Amino acid sequence: MLWRDPDSGASMALIKFEKGVGIPSPHAHASNQFMFVLSGKYTYTASNLTLVTGSFYWNPKGQVHGPTIAEEETIFFELYDGPHYPKQPDWYSDEQDAH
Repeated sequence: MLWRDPDSGASMALIKFEKGVGIPSPHAHASNQFMFVLSGKYTYTASNLTLVTGSFYWNPKGQVHGPTIAEEETIFFELYDGPHYPKQPDWYSDEQDAH
């Protein structure tokens, strides 16, 4: 985590997924999620959308997306303009992100 606003839940982070790792199920966020891929290849399997180095992606608040898989080691910059999840998913362990 690079930064988090304790009042709003907004945050900035560098995220790294090893090859073959991803998010196992569809989910939605309690705020807008913005991602910029610094390196790698990251696929949203349900929609067949693949993000590569230099890609920018926006998941609007409440829009269901995922599951995902890293096709190779992937690093991205991620920004949320509020809390991450309306309810903490069972596969996610950071309680600060669910409000």
